Amino acid sequence: MKSRIFGVCYIGLLSFVMTPKALFGDTSGTASFSFLNLPVGARATAMGQAFGSVPNDVQGLAYNPASLATLVASQISFQHLTYVADVDQEAFMYGDAKRDDGISWGLSTNYLRVGDITRTVATTDGAGDGFTENGTFSTYDLAMGVSAARPVTDDLKVGTTVKLIHESLSDASSSAGAIDAGILYRLNEEHAWNAGAAVENLGFASKFADAAVKLPTSFRAGLSGQPFAQWLLSTDYVKRVDTQGEFDIGAEVSPRRLFSMRVGYRYQLTNPDLGGLSNFSAGIGLRFKQMSFDYAFIPLGDLGITHHISVNYRFRPKDDALPDQQETPAGNVLRNPHS
Repeated sequence: MKSRIFGVCYIGLLSFVMTPKALFGDTSGTASFSFLNLPVGARATAMGQAFGSVPNDVQGLAYNPASLATLVASQISFQHLTYVADVDQEAFMYGDAKRDDGISWGLSTNYLRVGDITRTVATTDGAGDGFTENGTFSTYDLAMGVSAARPVTDDLKVGTTVKLIHESLSDASSSAGAIDAGILYRLNEEHAWNAGAAVENLGFASKFADAAVKLPTSFRAGLSGQPFAQWLLSTDYVKRVDTQGEFDIGAEVSPRRLFSMRVGYRYQLTNPDLGGLSNFSAGIGLRFKQMSFDYAFIPLGDLGITHHISVNYRFRPKDDALPDQQETPAGNVLRNPHS
């Protein structure tokens, strides 16, 4: 019965990516609110954003809201991204974990700001190159989400996020409402294999000035697990409304419980030419008791290097003990074989 439920849910989400080109055509760069495509969470970033099926990490809210139901304990995470051209992004995620059949809930924000931009206007006096500078203006993007997730069976989790989004550029702006919906299914308990699928940014938006706006709707399906002790491997297929899709691959190894090394690669079918290393990512994680610190970087060729930093805190479970479970260094949860 559990397998049948999972199959129906998975096929339903998979059909979304198989729709006609009217929805997912070769229309690169035509979607607005592009800041929603930037990676969130330094751990996920270092692993090539292949995070759609990784359990027990609040950073998964940005990739599959169903992961919220896998939290062993409540978590909070703060992220700072230093992007190119004076672009900075701040993100916040909180997940309140519930035991058994309870509904876990979460909150998230994603804020991107750009430094002062020079305003250039055309001139008619024929001097120079026909343009002149006329002050500066600013721009920002903001998304706020409320999430809920719960187990359907011991192995199957479902979740959704409702988001309000706003984008402002000088004196023009657009607002949007969107939802994310996902499922996460535990395939194997011993090696913590999980499969996940999610639809993200499905909704509507107001016009930007007089122009129609399209959200960056996407579909994500992935697989993750621990084939070896101390190792976590993950892979995602991602199809956005204005791209031909991409395959993300990530790996994390934790030789010590307090230290992790991560690497990732994104193979984009519509790939901007930013240099040979622009699809790679790498990073480290440090963990001390309930605190953890993650760092990731992605080289973008001539554009420079982006730096991601996350500070995370895991609260103690309300009963302060999980006699039948143990948390691995990679963050997955396994049953205690001695219980």
